[in-house]
Amino acid sequence: MAPKLRVFIDYFCHKAILPSQQSHYR
Repeated sequence: MAPKLRVFIDYFCHKAILPSQQSHYR
């Protein structure tokens, strides 16, 4: 698996898991 794909999934997961905390994470 490409590392870029993993980063994309991680980023998407974070956004899906904590959409409200996204502002805090930024």
